[in-house]
Amino acid sequence: MSERLPARLRALASELTRLREQAGLTTRQAAARAGISIATVNRTENAKRIPSVADVATLLAIYGVVGAERKRILAMVEEVNSPGWMETSPRLTHLLKALTDFESEAGSIVNFAPSVVPGLLQTHAYASAIMATGRATPTAQQALVEARMDRQRILTKLAPPRYTAILDEAVFRRAYGGSAVMAEQIRWLADRAKLPNISVRVIPFKHGGYLNPGHFSMLAFSRTPTMVFVEHHGSSGFLDEPEDILMFQDVTARLIEVSLGSADSVNFLARMAADFERS
Repeated sequence: MSERLPARLRALASELTRLREQAGLTTRQAAARAGISIATVNRTENAKRIPSVADVATLLAIYGVVGAERKRILAMVEEVNSPGWMETSPRLTHLLKALTDFESEAGSIVNFAPSVVPGLLQTHAYASAIMATGRATPTAQQALVEARMDRQRILTKLAPPRYTAILDEAVFRRAYGGSAVMAEQIRWLADRAKLPNISVRVIPFKHGGYLNPGHFSMLAFSRTPTMVFVEHHGSSGFLDEPEDILMFQDVTARLIEVSLGSADSVNFLARMAADFERS
């Protein structure tokens, strides 16, 4: 098992890289303006060093980052070496930004979903129905849906990650948006499962009971350690301790064992879609 690489440090590295690029600066230019070495900037952006608050504050000033965004990023620096990274509402938007970055960098992603279709596989109508159950304003709901649709591009980009969705049958029994929306959603899932990098596995009710860890995503990378994103109502976050990763790797293997194979899962989806189309 690789040694721990803090989730906050990795997220901070991605954010500083993005902000520098948005400012139109090379690492050499940023280093010169900050009065630090190019190696220091590169190692910071590659999560190879824990930067000081002073260094990051200087870089943020150069990049034109002020106000709440500056305060948020400096808070990340102060907490960068804390184990894991859990947040409660309304700060979950900070986590979602990091999750989007990590998903775009991952070589493989495994999602387990016990009750709803994972965000990376939701249709627009289904995502809208999910958002409508929350407390956000209609405008905020629409923004969240569009952000979710944008995240899905990683599955069809050049060199996409290997993606496995493990879904409990309960996901397809609760009709978010009604029968027509569910039929469309399930047909979409079956179509996604035909892509070479995507596998959809269903755990049917007839299997009986099994260890249900709740909704999680396990993200594996080519050069950095695996991390897990756990998602629960009002409290979500990243786990980056080696023992936690080992536990979720074991859980994933057990979930795969009790799920239908890819072909049988697609056949299951076809039957479910037909049931909704008849209702």
